Amino acid sequence: MSQQIMEKMIKEYLKNIKEKLPEWLKEKKQEIKDVLAELEEHIWDKAEELSDTGAPTEDSVRVAIAHMGTPESIAKEYKRRGTPKVYITEEMWPSYIKALQIGAIVIIAINVVSFVLNVIFGNYDFSSQILGVGIGLMFVFSIITIIFVALSMEGYFPEDFKSEKELRKEKIDVEKAREKGIPISLKTGKPLKSFVDPAGEIVGGVIQCIIAIFLIAQPIPALFEIMHADFRTILVILGIITFVEGALDLSRGIIGRYQPTSHQVIHGITIPLKIAFVPLAVILWFRPEIFPWFYIEEWGVSPLVNVGISPEFYDLYRIIVGLVIFGGSLAPLENVYKIVQIQRYKIAKAQSSSVNIYERNQ
Repeated sequence: MSQQIMEKMIKEYLKNIKEKLPEWLKEKKQEIKDVLAELEEHIWDKAEELSDTGAPTEDSVRVAIAHMGTPESIAKEYKRRGTPKVYITEEMWPSYIKALQIGAIVIIAINVVSFVLNVIFGNYDFSSQILGVGIGLMFVFSIITIIFVALSMEGYFPEDFKSEKELRKEKIDVEKAREKGIPISLKTGKPLKSFVDPAGEIVGGVIQCIIAIFLIAQPIPALFEIMHADFRTILVILGIITFVEGALDLSRGIIGRYQPTSHQVIHGITIPLKIAFVPLAVILWFRPEIFPWFYIEEWGVSPLVNVGISPEFYDLYRIIVGLVIFGGSLAPLENVYKIVQIQRYKIAKAQSSSVNIYERNQ
């Protein structure tokens, strides 16, 4: 009878612990089974240690359970999973940043569409639009941050949201990556993504070169000859810049996934090319009268007539060109980011190689 009472006491205690455990652990049946079995074994061992006879008794089991702590305190230990980083764990931080980026893109895209529609229907308010973007971004930031803080406090990891099938696939991918010599991130334990997509760079570079040749050659007289001479000059300069940038992208595609330092150098050369676009846009900002604006007149009259931006639309024109200038000023940051990304890839590859050599020597 005493044995049944002791087992009932332990069973009830473990049941309370199971109810308090974080959700990520409850979803892993085998893992939670192992956790509870380990806790039960600790209780029996402690009960034997506390017993005067060397065999567990009701009193020694009761004291052993008290030594273990409350179900809440034990469950709290499993919620401390992860490396603290402010209020969000380091393990969840990349997913948090990615969620913020997606949220920001959605908010900006919605406001851009809204702005375009308002311009079309003639009731745009630039200050209200900017305010709307700010409020939207703050809302997204607050909601996503609250969610990830809560997940971090519960001890969630990104892999907890993946199925067993996905986790098995990732394990196989890591093994295949090691065989191919692809570096494995020591931080995430996953194969590092290549810093270049050769096919994408080649296709993109060819398209850029074709567009550049079109801008330089200006092969359609009916279209280009009605444009202002200064605007055509700007197109030629833009074409030259685009051609060089396209040729650099093409060279990166041809180099492929080798010589990461060469890719860094090419990205460094690309930065001033992207910056060179900004002065061209600034010229257009100051000279709206040279920007081509086409309209179709009444029947019987020349259907395509080139005019400069009408003075009544100068403010709207400068707002749009100003946004283009702002976006163009930020464009080089992509290349800076890629240079840093490639450097991290090189470091991770060196570390991964060192680990592989160490493991082979063991």
